[in-house]
Amino acid sequence: MTQRLVVIGAGGFGREVLDVIEAINSCAATPEFEPIGVLDDGTPEAAVLGPYGVQHLGPVSLLGDLPHDVGYVIGIGSPGVRQALDQKGLDLGRVSPVLVHPSAAIGRHAVELGPGTIVCSHVSITNNIRLGRHVHVNLNATIGHDAVLDDYVTLSPLVAISGNVHAETGVFFGTGANVNPGLTIGRGAVVGTGAAVIKDVPAGLTVVGVPAKPRA
Repeated sequence: MTQRLVVIGAGGFGREVLDVIEAINSCAATPEFEPIGVLDDGTPEAAVLGPYGVQHLGPVSLLGDLPHDVGYVIGIGSPGVRQALDQKGLDLGRVSPVLVHPSAAIGRHAVELGPGTIVCSHVSITNNIRLGRHVHVNLNATIGHDAVLDDYVTLSPLVAISGNVHAETGVFFGTGANVNPGLTIGRGAVVGTGAAVIKDVPAGLTVVGVPAKPRA
């Protein structure tokens, strides 16, 4: 049965979410998902959205006016914004499907992907891994064994998460960040682009550089 859904956010990553949906459907005998449109409080560029065959339905506030069978995914990188939008969806009793690009390598043993999680192309996720609600795993990111990524974590492209890492709720990893095994990245922390994390990061802290240190 085809799941109808809307993509919340019509910017660059929102379009990449539509790419993932197209790739999933292209590998299925019948379409798994039917995007009925996008919701965005701004004014998306029709020229770049048009090729996907979906329309801008209006602001996010219209989510409650859609038919009850329409689910939602969130194509917005900010963990805090994603959390707030997800709460609106939960309050409305709507479902959030998991989207996994067909080129992603997902381990067969004890991998749990939470509702609304989006796994982009050429991602590698090994074994005994848990991802919470609306986690974003961007292009070419890797997640090693026994890792736990709590709700609303964002992995930008080329992030490498080693084994036994725990990223708490709302952590944001910039492009190309690397995290050594066994570390904990505290709630709401930000790991900068290209940073190499070699020790635990406290909640709310921004770290940058090689090795990663608190931003001055």
